Amino acid sequence: MSPPVLPSDPSSPLRRRLLRAAALAPVAAALAGLPGCSLPEQVDGTFLQPWRSHLQWGMADWQRSLQLARKLGCRQLVLQWTGIIGGADGDWALPDTSVRMLFTAAAEAGIAVRVGLPFQQRWWQAIAGDDATLQAFFADSLAQARTWLAQAPWARLQAFNGWYVPYELEQYHWADPARQQWLAQWLHGLVQATADRGGDCAMSCYFSRLATDGNLMTLWDAVLAQAPLRPMVQDGVGVAGAGNVQQLQPLMHHLRERGVAFDAIVELFRELPGENNDGTQFKGETADAARIERQLAWARDSGAEHVLVYALDPWLSQDTPEAAALRRRWGL
Repeated sequence: MSPPVLPSDPSSPLRRRLLRAAALAPVAAALAGLPGCSLPEQVDGTFLQPWRSHLQWGMADWQRSLQLARKLGCRQLVLQWTGIIGGADGDWALPDTSVRMLFTAAAEAGIAVRVGLPFQQRWWQAIAGDDATLQAFFADSLAQARTWLAQAPWARLQAFNGWYVPYELEQYHWADPARQQWLAQWLHGLVQATADRGGDCAMSCYFSRLATDGNLMTLWDAVLAQAPLRPMVQDGVGVAGAGNVQQLQPLMHHLRERGVAFDAIVELFRELPGENNDGTQFKGETADAARIERQLAWARDSGAEHVLVYALDPWLSQDTPEAAALRRRWGL
């Protein structure tokens, strides 16, 4: 199977997340029956990034994943996307039966689900392209999102907790004020389309290490002026290192000053050295507990309304020595 087309920004969290699920060890079966205990760490929520392997999941698989999340205190889960359009190995989507099993398992665990729209792989080419390419993407993807949302039944289910735009904002590609306005208009259309189906809408952002005149405060001011999105701020520590959180302090302070509710996302992995540094050969492993606990302390002090982790599955659930060590540290 050919690898996914990766974005041009080597600091992009999505670039390092575009991993084939088959390359990750399967969920540890031992997590199916976790005993009750007092945990040293608890988090508000987690992400789940589905791949083709999730098409084979049955109810027991979804229940194992959601039971692990609930064990850590999670009350919400973000389904990062419901499918991929334009990937190297063709389009695919989670069937309604899979999403319904997820919702059933989530309701059993007392976890609410934020549903991600289908992800269009052309996003990376569009934001790196010329103005005409970008505007064409905005028009086409908005029309497709409206069509998808018109038939999406998820807002009617008990565990539904809103929508998620499965693209990540950073300051590098959005320094130009004109492009910021096009982005804001596009997001206004998406937020309006999701609101018509019921529920709010969230979107993630991160600090790009690529040099640019742009900044995240100006970008979010332009976006929020037209689209009442919920910002979800990624710490970026998995690749950029612990110092990356300092780059996010101005944004978080700015959001607090504006009274904008936001969430913080803590990454549970670390990048391993590779033959290149452009993200195309990403290798990672579960980070050590001490580093993660420092990130969680930062996130809780950031003013974020909720602290989510990226992600319990696979970085806590997989059958590796590093994940097993983290489970032991957290009393699992």
